[in-house]
Amino acid sequence: MEAQAPKQRKRSTLWITGAAVIVAAVIAAVAVWTLIKPPSAAVGAIAEYTLDNGLKVIVYQDTMAPVVSVNVLYRVGSRDEPPGKRGMAHLMEHMAYKGSKNVGPEEHSKLIDQAGGQDNAFTSDDMTGYWARLPKEKLDLALYLFAEQMHNLVLTQEHLDSEREVVKEEWRLRLENQPVSKAFDKFRDIAFAGTPYAKGPEGYMEDLDSITLEDLQSFYQKYYAPNNAVLVVAGDVRPDEVLSLAKKHFGGIPTAQTPSPTSITLPPQTQMREETLTMAVQLPVIIGGYQVPGSGHPDQPILEVASFILSFGQSSRLYKQLVREQQISMAAGGFPLVFKDLGTMLIFAFFTPDKDPAQVKEAFLAEIERLASEPIDEKELQKAKNQLTAQYIFRLDSLSSVANELAEAEIIYGDYREFEKAKTKYDAITTADVQRIAQTYFKRENLTLVTLKPEGGTQ
Repeated sequence: MEAQAPKQRKRSTLWITGAAVIVAAVIAAVAVWTLIKPPSAAVGAIAEYTLDNGLKVIVYQDTMAPVVSVNVLYRVGSRDEPPGKRGMAHLMEHMAYKGSKNVGPEEHSKLIDQAGGQDNAFTSDDMTGYWARLPKEKLDLALYLFAEQMHNLVLTQEHLDSEREVVKEEWRLRLENQPVSKAFDKFRDIAFAGTPYAKGPEGYMEDLDSITLEDLQSFYQKYYAPNNAVLVVAGDVRPDEVLSLAKKHFGGIPTAQTPSPTSITLPPQTQMREETLTMAVQLPVIIGGYQVPGSGHPDQPILEVASFILSFGQSSRLYKQLVREQQISMAAGGFPLVFKDLGTMLIFAFFTPDKDPAQVKEAFLAEIERLASEPIDEKELQKAKNQLTAQYIFRLDSLSSVANELAEAEIIYGDYREFEKAKTKYDAITTADVQRIAQTYFKRENLTLVTLKPEGGTQ
C-alpha cells in the first residue's frame, strides 16, 4: 500500500508564532461587535469514571448527530522538557503517528480518514492533545488507535531522523523569517526568564539536533501513561458503552511512575523592562505584557473582561483612542496569554514608520492605565460580559470544542466540572473589580516591552 504523506498538524495558538497569535487578535480587534444577549446553552449529560490504572474517562452525551469526538490529552508539554532538549514534546507528538506494534506508519490517520473522520494533534506549554471526530459506530476503532499511541509506539532512528527534519522545517517556516514572531519570542524570553515558559514548544534548533532516540523513549515511557492522561468522548454515545470500550482498549495498559507536578513561579517584577529590535519590516510594532497569575486564578475572568473593553471592536477603547482619534496606530489590542502557572496580559500596537514609537508607546500605555484611574461605565462592562459569555457558548456548538474544553478543564484545573462553570464566570464581575485588577497588574514596573523597528529608520 502506498505510504500516506505526513500531514501538517494543527498547533496550539499558544506557540504557533507570535505573529499568528497577534494577527488573530488584530482581526478580532478590528471586527465590529454588537451588543448581544448570550444564548442559553444546554449542557449534555456528563459521566466520569476512573479505570484501575488511573485513566480518567469523561463522557459527554449529545444525541443531536450520529458522531463522536474522542480527545486524549496528556499532562505533559514543553514545560516538562529537560534543559538542552527543548522541542521534545512537539517532536514526540509527530512520532506518535509513525507507527505502533499493531498500526503501521501514518496508518492511524489513514484509518480515521477511511472511516469518514478527521484527526489532528497539538502541543502546548502545558499539555499534548490528540483528537479524532468520526461516525459514532467507529468509536471502537478510535479508542483502539489511541490506546496504541499510548502504549505500543515503535520508535525508530529512521523515523526520528525524518520527523526531526519535518519539525525543523516547521520551525523555519513559522519562526525563522517572521520578524513579529522573533519579537514575540524575545518578549517571552525576557518576561518569563528563568522558567520553562521563556520558550514555547517549538524549541531551539540546536536542541532538536541533540535529541536522541533514547531521550524520546524515556520521555514516552515517563509521560504517555494512563494515569497521566484524560480520555474524553463526546457525542451520540451511552456512558456504559464508552466505559466498556475504554476498559477493553486501555484497561490493560500499566500505570507509570510519572513525575510529581511542580509549580513554576516568578519573583514579582519591580521595574519596567524594554528592548528594541531592528529588522526588515514594513510596520513597526510594540509587543509587551504585564505579569499576571496563571490559569485558575480568580482574577483571570476579570482580566478577560478588561481585554474586551480595551481591544475588541471599533468601539473598544484602544481603537477609538489610538486608531480613530489620535491616528497614531493601525491596530492595537491586548488579551490574557495564560499558562498553567504563569501568565501575561499581552498587549500590542502596529503603527506606520512615520510615527514616533515613543509617542505611540505613551499613548498606548496611558489608555490602558486609564482603567486603573477611572471607573468604567456599567453599560460598557455589561457589553463585555455579554460578548465573552456568548463567545464561549457559541464555541460549544462543536463536539470537538466541548470535548477539548472538558479535557483541558481536567488537565489544567484538575476538575472537568470547571467546564460547566465557565458560562457563568463573568456574571458577578463589577466595575470595581475591573478597576482593582488594572491597579494591581497594569503598572509600568510590572511591564515588559519589545519594540520592533524597520531597518534604516530614523526613529
